[in-house]
Amino acid sequence: MNEYKKIVQETLTERDLLEQLAEEAAELSQAALKLIRASGMNKNVTPVTREQAAEAVFEELNDVLIVAEALGIFLGDHKMDSYKWQRWAERVAGNAIGKR
Repeated sequence: MNEYKKIVQETLTERDLLEQLAEEAAELSQAALKLIRASGMNKNVTPVTREQAAEAVFEELNDVLIVAEALGIFLGDHKMDSYKWQRWAERVAGNAIGKR
């Protein structure tokens, strides 16, 4: 198991993880709405390009998937970048592992 994933799972409770999932899902929703605007599908323009908005959707989707993986509810072939696990583990463990 990824050492960072293990730290996250051992540090956070199921409730903590579900709260994080809800937060990431909300951010994914906002990114999808921004993509609609950037694609010109409504009259409410945004300075963000379609490519930038699509990249943000991808980033937020990855965040949702990593939390779902931590919860054990996503077990697909998705391979999350280890830097995401490391960044999250460092936040929840008080950045102690970044100094190893």
